[in-house]
Amino acid sequence: MNGLVRQMPPQRASSSGAAALGPRARVDLADAVLLALLLLNAIQFLKIGGAQLGQLFAVLVLPVLLVRRRIPVGAWQVWTFALFVGAALSTTFLSGYPHFKAAEQIVKFVFVMPAFYLIGRYYGARARRRPLPFGYVAIAGFLAFQYALQYFNVPVLYEKVDFMQNAIHGSFKERNWFAAFFFLTAYACFLQSPRRMPDVVKFVVLALVVTLLSESKTVLIACAIVILLQVRGHFFAKVLTMVAGAGFYLYMFTRELTGDQLQVRLQQERGLAFTESIKLVGRDWIGHGFGFVEHYFSHSAVAVRGLGEGTSAVFCAPLDLMLIAGPIGLLAWAVFFGGLGQGRRAMVVLAPIAAWSLINPMHQSETSYLFIGFLASFAFAPRAARRNARTAPLVSRPRSLFPSGPIR
Repeated sequence: MNGLVRQMPPQRASSSGAAALGPRARVDLADAVLLALLLLNAIQFLKIGGAQLGQLFAVLVLPVLLVRRRIPVGAWQVWTFALFVGAALSTTFLSGYPHFKAAEQIVKFVFVMPAFYLIGRYYGARARRRPLPFGYVAIAGFLAFQYALQYFNVPVLYEKVDFMQNAIHGSFKERNWFAAFFFLTAYACFLQSPRRMPDVVKFVVLALVVTLLSESKTVLIACAIVILLQVRGHFFAKVLTMVAGAGFYLYMFTRELTGDQLQVRLQQERGLAFTESIKLVGRDWIGHGFGFVEHYFSHSAVAVRGLGEGTSAVFCAPLDLMLIAGPIGLLAWAVFFGGLGQGRRAMVVLAPIAAWSLINPMHQSETSYLFIGFLASFAFAPRAARRNARTAPLVSRPRSLFPSGPIR
């Protein structure tokens, strides 16, 4: 990715005396750290001691931000995370169920995922004051780079994955992570834009290209939610976009949604996985702990496609978190993915990811936590700014022949 910087919409000056954001801002060290984190997080096949490069980098960066006290996070999120970790660890060690790779999952959920979330919180608050160090052109360039990796079969960075078929996944282990990476980076750029029709077109075109390359059908659903919630007015344009998107969706994926392939999904894959998971939740509603899903579906008499050894989560994020920690797992999903307790703006901004996580294990991706933290802070920043402006002391000014009204 290059350091492309886009022009931000003009903002009204506040009474606190904050300087208005200029049209351009140079890439500084913090921007370089974000670009490095995104790039390293995309390289998923290269590991050091079992950890991916992005994971190691995030764990190293987080203490610096913590020392500088630059991470805005509320007590509601802290308490929810503490409850989730306590419940998940208790069910892991005290439930009596056998588990696979529980230690790896504990490290991932207790240390790695929070690191990405907190870093995202920092950059989300920062994005309110200055533009992101990348734009649509940079994202499109990196998308072309990922395509080239797979097309030329570049060693180390790319490895062939059998169940991907003809989908493009580049340096990502799964096509869904490939699709989520590009959708979320484009979504962040879209939120910083004026959100006029040219911005909508860029965002939609990029989402369509990602859908075609990755064959991830759910990208279009998340894209539709973004347009409905984040674009004001343009009712007929929205309707036409939705109709065109639905037509494209049906044209491209009708075969997978009808006939034998639909029966396979319902009876052998996601439908069966949902039914079995509901039974497990009913059997022990307090949760089963980390690593239970992989062990259970590896030895279950009911064979579910896509689950078993090597797969540590079911397809639905809130359901999987319930399998881990029961109702507290569901609460954790509602708080972090749904924005519960963080205000209406946060819930609206996070809605596309929350909806996507209902049919994909988004909670297993580091990129997801980076951007849900980013979006939570990005949505919360305006409210905090307005509160500070209201409570800021008035600054005395010299009298003028033409006195102005109160600063609003």
